[in-house]
Amino acid sequence: MTQTIAIILKFRESEAGRFEEMFEAEVLPLWNQFLAQGKFIEASLSPVEGGDEEREGIRRYILHVEVPGMAEHEEFDDHPEFVGFLPKARALQPEKPLVYFGTTLFKVGG
Repeated sequence: MTQTIAIILKFRESEAGRFEEMFEAEVLPLWNQFLAQGKFIEASLSPVEGGDEEREGIRRYILHVEVPGMAEHEEFDDHPEFVGFLPKARALQPEKPLVYFGTTLFKVGG
């Protein structure tokens, strides 16, 4: 069974554009590399446009990744380029993200 990772990232509105630029330049190429190698099944980053929690000055994102298993998840988390990106992204976050992962139970598409 595959593993699904869901993270809710929170950034200061004033820093969200900077985060998106950094993500596109530093993480997206790594996502494409892992996808091409079969280590990612799918991945997306989506700005939250609605939901239960709205806070002025905070932009939230849904980060969703599906991987073949925990080994690929850990390989990505330990990749030097991602490890280098994390402190820069964390510096823009007013609070820790919400992080969840588990074995995929049901899935359609993708």
